[in-house]
Amino acid sequence: MRVAWLGGRTISKTDPCAGRRHARMLRNVTVALLLLTPHAQGQTLRGRILDSVTREPVMLAYVGLVTDGESMAVAGLADTEGRFEVRAPDAGDYLVYISRTGYETLMDGVFALGPDGVLDVQIGLRPIPVELEEIVVEADRGPMSLLERNGFYDRAIGGRGVFMVREEIERVAIDRVTDVFRRIPLLDVVESRPLTGGPQVFQNPELRVVRNGQYCSPTLYIDRHVVNSGSLGSVRPDDYVTATEIDAIEVYTRPSEVPVGFDELNNCGVVLIWTRSR
Repeated sequence: MRVAWLGGRTISKTDPCAGRRHARMLRNVTVALLLLTPHAQGQTLRGRILDSVTREPVMLAYVGLVTDGESMAVAGLADTEGRFEVRAPDAGDYLVYISRTGYETLMDGVFALGPDGVLDVQIGLRPIPVELEEIVVEADRGPMSLLERNGFYDRAIGGRGVFMVREEIERVAIDRVTDVFRRIPLLDVVESRPLTGGPQVFQNPELRVVRNGQYCSPTLYIDRHVVNSGSLGSVRPDDYVTATEIDAIEVYTRPSEVPVGFDELNNCGVVLIWTRSR
């Protein structure tokens, strides 16, 4: 096993190329690289995110791997202890992207991820100082966000279903809400747009779940309210909300994934959309 420390004043001499490969990280990230084999780095990037000042864990940070072309390859959420694990879809060079409210957004690297193994890192996020006028505070804690009140982060940490937060939604929702769903397994986006005439010319794309080799329509919730049970088909999220209004999305295509309190009324999976203002 080899261990290289980056981000301090020295770099391990066992890896003469480390200085060039990681020079972009030296200004704000301390990384401990644990290479499980002497000749290949790991395809899975895992580690812990800490407050660079207090050294306390930064909980529920958004973590992603970005290709050299600045495309997000994979993303997820850190848990309440700041731990995360993301697996690159292919071997190659990646930047790590980390975002959390109250901290400076970080995108640094490069990490060369090979075909197997694990690369362990420890990353410090710099808090953003906030200047406030002197006020009198009478409450112990402000109100929880809509996502916190409705258990979004707990479900995301649990790992069932597919979860997307605002940063990723803004990146992939180019024209419509349905752009977000195009790469989700077992979910299909159908654009029924005849070339001439008919009432469907102006309809938005439809969501369908692939279950048992057939297509069916999922139950669509917006902020805990059922807006389309899927029983009549044609579940079109763009009919109800725009991409700029969305704070987070959850998708459950398998019966075993559907969380308690959100029934799949059409026995065809559940899509949950959480908005910023409703």
